[in-house]
Amino acid sequence: MKKVLSLVVIAILALSMSACQTAAPEGTVIVGTPAMNGDFVAGFGNNSYDLSVRRLIGEGLETYAVNQNGEFILNPTVVKDLATSEDNEGNKTYTFELQTNLKWNDGEPVTAKDYVFGILFSASPAWREAGASSTAGQNLVGYEAYNDGDSDVFEGIELVDDHTFSLTIAAENLPYFYEVAWVTYGALPLHVWGEGLELAADGKSVSGNLTAAAEKVATTERFAPTVTAGMYKFVSYENDTVTLVYNENYPGDFRGHKPKVANVIVRYINQTLDVDLVISGDVDIVAGVIEGAKIEKARASDQADLISYKRNGYGMIAFTNDFGPTQYPEVRRALAFLIDRNEFLINILGGYGAITNGEFGLAQWMYVAKAAEIEETLENFTLNIDRANELLDQSPYVFEADGVTPWDVDKAEAGYWRHDAEGTRLKIEHFGTIDNEITDLIGAKWPEAMQFAGIDFDVTYGDFNALLNNYYYGYDLGDDRKFHSFNLATGFADAYDPYYSLHSDFLGTWMNATGTNDPEFDRLIERMRNLDPEQRDEYLEAWFEYQVYWNQMLPVLPIYSNEYFDVFNKRVSGLNTTPFYGWARAMVDVEVND
Repeated sequence: MKKVLSLVVIAILALSMSACQTAAPEGTVIVGTPAMNGDFVAGFGNNSYDLSVRRLIGEGLETYAVNQNGEFILNPTVVKDLATSEDNEGNKTYTFELQTNLKWNDGEPVTAKDYVFGILFSASPAWREAGASSTAGQNLVGYEAYNDGDSDVFEGIELVDDHTFSLTIAAENLPYFYEVAWVTYGALPLHVWGEGLELAADGKSVSGNLTAAAEKVATTERFAPTVTAGMYKFVSYENDTVTLVYNENYPGDFRGHKPKVANVIVRYINQTLDVDLVISGDVDIVAGVIEGAKIEKARASDQADLISYKRNGYGMIAFTNDFGPTQYPEVRRALAFLIDRNEFLINILGGYGAITNGEFGLAQWMYVAKAAEIEETLENFTLNIDRANELLDQSPYVFEADGVTPWDVDKAEAGYWRHDAEGTRLKIEHFGTIDNEITDLIGAKWPEAMQFAGIDFDVTYGDFNALLNNYYYGYDLGDDRKFHSFNLATGFADAYDPYYSLHSDFLGTWMNATGTNDPEFDRLIERMRNLDPEQRDEYLEAWFEYQVYWNQMLPVLPIYSNEYFDVFNKRVSGLNTTPFYGWARAMVDVEVND
């Protein structure tokens, strides 16, 4: 069976794209952010601020784009034509014919070879050995053999000609609810990342020293990308500041729009002063403001404006599910009953948010559809010391220090701690960031109730990079591993799929940072993802079942999902962000009004 999709409409759109850019970009926009990692290549546990830079310099060549509503749409700026077909075994092939005018920022043409090479490189054992993690090509035919190093050939990829390539999804991985996400790929510059390598005529393999090439990228391009194809070109990262300049070879976004701003500077600022710096004009944009006092200050200023949207994510306290006392669900749930999460809504968010009890954000269509059932079914974690002690009595921590005498709730006070049979004290080591009101509130309020449940507690303050290193790579620290909980926040990917963060397939990698290893989670995640895109109702029910179990196991403690406020100085305009379309993507329409 073969089905061909002719993109007549796309051709018409492409003819009008040149009209979208009428003037040369001008001016500079300064964006203030928390600390960045300095990793500007995918694969190294980048934080969301590095990701924004990555989008500015690297996003634009994808076969499918994500629009303001979070929908995957075929990108007519990149794809001239698309054909799909299925073979007798049920494997599904997407064949992409590219537009012929695509260029890298150095002026070199972008060809189908760059797309094929991008997957071969990212899925190779050499890239993994260089310290990176990648899911590129994971669901295509022949991935396992290629990724494991058992074969140099990646059967699910084919180079047809200079402007045409095909990707074949393995039948065993179909159906999948977000199917087109598995063929949504950009390109990597073969002439730079693959210098000295040679691509096979059919595009299924690459010869040469791939290990050396991967190591070079991981130690050079990772920190200072030279050849990219996004809206902007990377200039430097110095003194916690990224400098970017307009890429004159950028083809335009999925609508054909090109940037109106010539330079973007992304720099670290003290988060307690972020809105003040916008009002003073020292910074033009700060994104994701959640504190009520700051929001009101921005509203009252005649120098600033703001845009708000419900969050596609949530704030949380993440637990280690494979280390220390938090490896026990009873301990994790008890900890949830020992903090009043309303304190965060009132004292920090100023009412601009809501308590959540599952892995969802207020903007997700699944939550909107199931909100009533969610509220009725999921356990609500309120401050309840008696409930916490009930749960802890079901954990190994039921003794005094001798490991024999039962712990007695009537003796509960600071210094009278629970222990297990080996005499190990129930102590939670928490890591939070400096200059962070949420860390301060956790450090002040959590131990107030913990002492009445026999839990010792200590908080360590550090910078965001140190937090992420301990969170993502704790599994690799051995005897130096210390922390059991972290306060941070997460945003959901364009295709919501917890497989990559909770499934045991990623145990022992930075992607499964909580160290979750639970067969029931695996089953529920696989049930969700193994549905056809048309099975929307079935997906919704599977998502709900997953949320119920997640609420019972509590791999992390959700604190809130809230409204995000992007605050900007009135010298700029056109910032139209949404839950799925952050400031980096929206930068294409921003203007400077000096």
